[in-house]
Amino acid sequence: MAEKQGLHTLIDQLPSSEIPAAERFLRFLLAQDEPPVDPEMLARIDAARSSPSPGIGHDEVLREFGL
Repeated sequence: MAEKQGLHTLIDQLPSSEIPAAERFLRFLLAQDEPPVDPEMLARIDAARSSPSPGIGHDEVLREFGL
């Protein structure tokens, strides 16, 4: 409940001109129907981040395009 009260406090501090944007954003958040991310998928993402690809060097790209 304390989190909701904190949000109410923040909303009370918003300038009147920002209230419509805040309302649209909150409605957007409530409308999201994305399923939760699968733990297996999170593990795969973390593994990919921990060993990034070396990529392609600038010289190799230029060579590929004949520059």
